[in-house]
Amino acid sequence: IVRENSSSVTSDSSTIENSNTATKNISGYNTTVGKNNTLVLENRTRVVDMAELMDESEKSSLLSKLDEISERQQLDVVVVTVNTLDGKTPAAYADDFYDYNGYGYGQNKDGVLLLVSMEDRDWYISTTGYGITAFTDKGIDYISDEFKPYLSDGDYYEAFVEYAKQCDKFITQAKEGKPYDTGNM
Repeated sequence: IVRENSSSVTSDSSTIENSNTATKNISGYNTTVGKNNTLVLENRTRVVDMAELMDESEKSSLLSKLDEISERQQLDVVVVTVNTLDGKTPAAYADDFYDYNGYGYGQNKDGVLLLVSMEDRDWYISTTGYGITAFTDKGIDYISDEFKPYLSDGDYYEAFVEYAKQCDKFITQAKEGKPYDTGNM
C-alpha cells in the first residue's frame, strides 16, 4: 500500500514537521496522517489504546495475549481504541486503520481488528483474508455478545481479553473445517 502523507497536522499534542509529513503523538503513539486521513503508526503494535482505556500493566498483558494468539494462529488479532473517528464510520475507520498500518499475515493479510470509539461509544470488528472465513457475520454477533457486557460496564481490559479468547476459539474452529456460523455455533 502506498501511503500519501499530508503536509501538516494541527494538534495540542507534540507535533514534528518536515517537508512531507507531520508526526503527532497521541497518547504515547507516534503517528502520521496518511491516505484517507488515516492515522499511521510509527511502530505497529497489536494494542493501540489511543483512548487510554487501560493502564500500562493491562496494555502489556493484553499485548502479550494478542501477540501469542496472532503468532500461533498466523492471523493478526488487533485491538484499537480511539476518542474520535475523524468523521468516518466505524467500519471505514477500522478497515483503513488495518490496511494502512500493515496488519495481516500472508498474501491475503489474514486478520481481525476490534475498534472501540469513545466518540459515539461505538465499536466495529474488521476482518481480512482468512479472518473473513473464521469470523462470519453470525460469529461476530456471538463474539460481540460475549465482550459487550464488559464494555457497557467500563471494564475495557476484560472486554478485550474476552475478545482475544473468542478470537482464538473461532480461528481454531475455522481451521478444523467448521467455522462458527448459522447452524454451527
